[in-house]
Order: sequence, then structure tokens, then C-alpha cells
Amino acid sequence: RHALERWPELREQITLVQVVVPSRWDIPHYNTLKEELERLVGRINGEFTRPGWVPVHYYYRSLERAELMAHYMAADVMLVTPLRDGMNLVAKEYVASRTGDTGTLVLSEFAGAAEELKGATIVNPYDVDGLAEALAASIDSDLSEQRSSMRMLRRRVDRWDVHRWAAHCLESIEGVGDPTI
Repeated sequence: RHALERWPELREQITLVQVVVPSRWDIPHYNTLKEELERLVGRINGEFTRPGWVPVHYYYRSLERAELMAHYMAADVMLVTPLRDGMNLVAKEYVASRTGDTGTLVLSEFAGAAEELKGATIVNPYDVDGLAEALAASIDSDLSEQRSSMRMLRRRVDRWDVHRWAAHCLESIEGVGDPTI
């Protein structure tokens, strides 16, 4: 909403696809967040929708692998902006899908992947202005800049696979002490 207000030229030029995978049904706060998110999507779409263009497409479901990959491959910009998170694999999946080496990853500084994926645009998701600026800049970014960043990200994701990560974790805990104590 903030980006569409601040940069009217983005209207009818960008679309946010928001995929929310249902989880933790038994936690009341999650249902409250879901309702709040749906109200926000409704307000944004109500304010900005034009014939032939809806600013936010909202999915509250899991996507099949082929559909998910199609979304990754179609996305010029990927926003992965958790307020706190472990190792976010969505960011890595997006990078792995970018075989043409274009696209921009905008990643929360609070995502575990932020430390590893240094070629991403790192943002503070609490900073609405900064996030909107990062989105606008990502949309206007130069293709050669995108290719350079995405190649660096893809090399990192290719090299740092699950086997290498597990070996690193095991090496890190080897000298900690007797695990039977």
C-alpha cells in the first residue's frame, strides 16, 4: 500500500502475490493475524484495483510444487520479510529457480538466510518506508546488476547444500563436550 501511494507510476505495473500456507491452526493468535491480513488485502485491493489489474493476489493454501515454481520463475522481485525466522528456505528456492540469473531477492534482516545470502537486498520489515523504497528500487534495478547479484546468490545456494550445511553443524559441535552428559 505504501509503495502504491508513494509511487503512483507503480500502479497497474506491479502485482503482489501473497501466499500464506496454513499452519498452527490451534494457536488463536494465528487466526487473528490471518483475519488482519485479509482485511489489509481487501483494503488495498478496494482502494487501488482498476479494470484488468488487481494489486494483491492472496492465496491461503499450499501450492503444488509446479505452481510454486511457476510463481518463483515469474516473479521479478521476491519479498521474504519475516519479523523473525529460522533458516528461510523460500528465499533459497527463489534463488535456485532463477536460471536466467535475473530477479531480485528482498530479504528481512531477521531471516536466518540473510546472513548467508549477502547478494540480497536486506531490509528491516518494521521499516515500512525502507521496505517500500527497496521494492521500488528492485523493480527499477538494472539487468546487469540483477544478473551479478543473482549469480552470486546462486553460487552460494549451489555450494551450501544440505550436506555441506549438516557437515558444518556436526563439525561445530564436535569439540563442545561429551554428548552423553
